[in-house]
Amino acid sequence: MSMDKAGNGKIVEIDGSAGEGGGQVLRTSLSLSCMQGIPARICNIRAGRSNAGLARQHLAVVNALGKISNAKVKGAQLGSTCVEFEPGGIRGGEYEFDIGSAGAITLLAQAILPVLCNAKEGSRIVLKGGTHVKGAPFWDYFENVFLGCAAKFGVEAGGKLKRAGFYPKGGGEIELFVKPCKIRGADFLEQKGGKTKCRIYSCGLPAHVAQREKGAIENALAGNAAIETEIIECKAACAGNAIAIWEGGLGACGLGEVGKKAENVAQEAAMYFLGEKRSKAAVDSHCADQLLLYMAGANGKCSIRTPAVSNHLKTNMRVIEKFKAAKFSVKEEGGNFIVTSEVM
Repeated sequence: MSMDKAGNGKIVEIDGSAGEGGGQVLRTSLSLSCMQGIPARICNIRAGRSNAGLARQHLAVVNALGKISNAKVKGAQLGSTCVEFEPGGIRGGEYEFDIGSAGAITLLAQAILPVLCNAKEGSRIVLKGGTHVKGAPFWDYFENVFLGCAAKFGVEAGGKLKRAGFYPKGGGEIELFVKPCKIRGADFLEQKGGKTKCRIYSCGLPAHVAQREKGAIENALAGNAAIETEIIECKAACAGNAIAIWEGGLGACGLGEVGKKAENVAQEAAMYFLGEKRSKAAVDSHCADQLLLYMAGANGKCSIRTPAVSNHLKTNMRVIEKFKAAKFSVKEEGGNFIVTSEVM
């Protein structure tokens, strides 16, 4: 999967405020820097946010990839708006990274996974932080939707949830296993189909909350999907309630909130999933942008069918093209969008 087409010894300059302008620009840039062995400078990091610069979860990505790639790093501190990153050699092995907050473990996992695919040895990584938090894929989505799609590219990785972690205390823990692998081309143009699965987490809450959510989901999907639901009652650092629904490359997440009825949390997640399923897309709009690095790493053309072109997707395409890792094209077809990559 190693790519060395950009830079010719020069540093790649990335404007962290461009496009989506959040932590994704940083994560994608650093992953590509490691994969290509090319230095990168990312400035204006999260410049459009009210709390600009590196927050704990972004700093955790810088430090984790810095350690994995034996990099020389400047600007690795909280609040920094510019990071210079010069990777060395990628090393697999045993790692443990603690975000130190309820920052999303899965976003950190997505950043390090394609890099560790390039290591000569296998890796076992313990990640600590938030497993089910707002604005990020839940662990169950990462495990079943994202890793399921990544496997089609040849990625050999898996993991398990050791402890759930919710906002504001975090305290979650996952264990991730990655084998060295050679990324191959893959297309996602047709829905995989199969049984729809659902997981409901109820931590520190009355048992009736999860039961009401289960009933609401089954009612919402009745006649549209055969669903298999699992309720997990668990202990966590703070109370939390989360719902994940998935089938093949499609998924939806719902997060319980104080003052929000359990039925509403469940119905919103179910209806979002149903909309993705009815679109006939092969991967949902969130999964699509997460697969671009693997499309760029494959030796050849890859295509995915997704129901929407999100700002995250556009941003990731621009960053990858800046590194000259791949060239992307998008065309509308049958109410969906076909995203195609070609190696540059």
